[in-house]
Amino acid sequence: MPVFLTAGIFSQNITNTLGSSGTFTIKSSASNLFTLSPAGQVNILKTLRLEHTTNSTTGVLYIANNYFMHNYGSSNTFLGESSGNFTMSGRFNTAIGFGTLFNVTTGEKNSAYGFGSLGNITTGSQNSGFGYGSLSALKSGNSNSAYGNLSLLRNTASFNSAFGELSLFNNTTGADNSSFGYLALSTNATGSWNSAFGSESLQYSTMNFNTGIGYIAGYLNTGGSGNVNIGYNSQPSSGSAVNQFTIGNSQITTLRCAVTTITSISDARDKKNIHDLSLGLNFIMKLRPRQYNWDKREWYEKGISDGTKMHEAPTAGFIAQELDGAQTDANAEWLNLVLKDNPEKLEAVAGNLLPVIIKAIQELHLENEEIKKTNADLKVKNNEYKQVLIKTNEMQDLLEIEIEQIRKTQVNEIISSTEENK
Repeated sequence: MPVFLTAGIFSQNITNTLGSSGTFTIKSSASNLFTLSPAGQVNILKTLRLEHTTNSTTGVLYIANNYFMHNYGSSNTFLGESSGNFTMSGRFNTAIGFGTLFNVTTGEKNSAYGFGSLGNITTGSQNSGFGYGSLSALKSGNSNSAYGNLSLLRNTASFNSAFGELSLFNNTTGADNSSFGYLALSTNATGSWNSAFGSESLQYSTMNFNTGIGYIAGYLNTGGSGNVNIGYNSQPSSGSAVNQFTIGNSQITTLRCAVTTITSISDARDKKNIHDLSLGLNFIMKLRPRQYNWDKREWYEKGISDGTKMHEAPTAGFIAQELDGAQTDANAEWLNLVLKDNPEKLEAVAGNLLPVIIKAIQELHLENEEIKKTNADLKVKNNEYKQVLIKTNEMQDLLEIEIEQIRKTQVNEIISSTEENK
C-alpha cells in the first residue's frame, strides 16, 4: 500500500550568519557559480541571465524603487534610473541615463545619452541626444541630432542638428538648422535654415537663411536674414542687414584668390528697361579720390580716435560721405555707392562706379575723336595754306625780278635821256 507523505508549507525566515572570514558559496561539481563575502560583495562567476522585459516585474533590474535596466518592447535597450517605460510600442530605441526616453510611446529609432536626454519625447522618431538635457523638450519632432549639454534643450521641431554645449539652446519651432560650437545659434527660437560653425557663431540670430563660419561669426546678426559671415568676428553691417556676404573682420587687409574678379549674373533675359547710362564724365569729375591713413574708432576703448593708433602707411580710396553727397546731388542714389545700413559705420561700394567710369572713358574717346578729326582738318587746311604760301612766295620772287628789270630799264632810260639833253 503506497504511502504519501505531505508536508505543510509555512512562511519562515532563514538566516545564515557568516564568520568574519567565511564565504557563502554556491557551486557546481566543477566550479564556483556564486560567492558572497562577509563584506557583502557578491561575485557571479558565470552568467547572469534575465528574461526579456514584458512588464515592470519581469526582466528588470532596480535601484531602490526605480527601475534601472530593461529592454521592454521590441529591440529597445534602456539603462538608467527611470529610463524608458513599460507601456511604449516604439521599437529600436536606445537610452542611457536617468529619465532618458521616459515618456516615449510610439517613437522609434531614438538614441538618448545623458540625464533627461529625450525625456519628454512621445511619438518622435530618428532623434539622437547626447548630453545632459539634450532634446529634453522634444515630443513629436523627428530627425534631430543634439550633442552637448543642454543642446537643443527646448526644441520641438524637426531636422535640427546641434553640436556643442548650449548649441541651439533656445530653439523651439525652428527647423533645418545646423550648429557646431559652444552657444552657436543659442538664441534662435523660430528661425529656420540657418548654419553656424564655430563657438558663439550666430549666437543672437533669430531669423532665417543665415550662415556663420568661425569664432563669433555673425555674432551681431540679430534680426537679419540671408546673411553669410565667414571668418573670425566677421559681422554684417548691422543687426538687421539682409542678404549680405561678409568675409573676415576689419583687420583683414588682403583677399587672395586665383582670379581677380567676381563673376555676377548679367543675363539680358533677366532685365527690363535697358537703356544707355546717363552718368559719365561729369559725374566722375565730381568725385574726390583721397589719400589717407586709417585710424578706426573701434581700435579705441571709448570709440573715439585720437591719432595714437593711426596706421603709418597711407592708402587710397574714397570718403563714404563724399560719395554719398555726389550721388545725391546727381539724383543717383540708385547707384548704391554707399552702404548705410549702419549710420555709425558707412561703407563705400566703389565697385559700382565701374559702369560710370566706362561711360566716362567712352565720352572721352568721342571727344578725342572729334579733336583728332578737327586736327586732321586743320592739317589739310594748313597744307593748303602752305601751298598758297609757296605759290605766293614764287609770285613774289617773280614780281621782284620783274620790278628789278623795270627799275633797271627806267634807270637806263633816264641815263639815255640825260645824255641826249647834253
